[in-house]
Amino acid sequence: MYISTETDSLASFYASYEERLSALKEAGFDAYDFSMFNASSCPWIGENEYAEKAKALRKYADSIGIVCNQTHAPFPLVFSDSEEKTKARFAEIVRALEISAILGAKLSVVHPGNSPMPQENAKLYKRFEPYAKKFGIRIALENMWGWDNENGHALPGACSDGANFNAHLDLLDETVFCALVDVGHGEMKGLDTSAEKMIRALGGRVKGIHLHDNDLIHDTHTLPFTRNIKYAPIIAALKDIGYDGDITLESDAFLPKFPKQLVPAALTFMAAIADYIRKELTNSR
Repeated sequence: MYISTETDSLASFYASYEERLSALKEAGFDAYDFSMFNASSCPWIGENEYAEKAKALRKYADSIGIVCNQTHAPFPLVFSDSEEKTKARFAEIVRALEISAILGAKLSVVHPGNSPMPQENAKLYKRFEPYAKKFGIRIALENMWGWDNENGHALPGACSDGANFNAHLDLLDETVFCALVDVGHGEMKGLDTSAEKMIRALGGRVKGIHLHDNDLIHDTHTLPFTRNIKYAPIIAALKDIGYDGDITLESDAFLPKFPKQLVPAALTFMAAIADYIRKELTNSR
């Protein structure tokens, strides 16, 4: 069970991926979640040399003893206003799956289209199935949400509760697709669920997790134990389902608040939080 965090929030402090991985390793992380949200967060997506660059980073990561446990593919999956952009995004996600495999990731997060209709999303996901099999990578669906501007809270979206998430997975090949529970998304007001409920509803389908904290209303992505989410029942639920995936922080709003001189200390604290959760999950097994 690795502890990891995303690479995107380190971009403003460390220009190269090698510097970012070194900082994570020195802080105590033994893995990293490679961010490919779009061509801005990962220019490789639009470059011809993407495979060579991924191979070089894999070699460097191996040399310092840190692994890529998972990646995050570009999103959104669908552009409702442009068939051309949707087609381009498909190609970008396929490329992200290939990069994931080169880096050695076990799974790649591919957000569903935010319609809560499982049949619509299943058609989209099945297009990626042959590529996932070719590259030997597992695709993780993530629980999403919409927003009610009038009332100031979240609205149901794709996979935003356990029943809808399971309905999505029921239509897909579970040797290729799995669930990643985003704890912060599961705790937002308006979705009539909780991260604990989602984890228990999904059971063994949960193969990955995004850990962060919020005020129980907004998707603020800060460090666990610093806001209002209660982690004890979440940890208990993960233990009860026999979760054996990794502990991956997606607390990307936490780090950028610090001056660069404090980033190593902040990263070390983040790794300590992740390691605490790992120990809580594994000590009684």
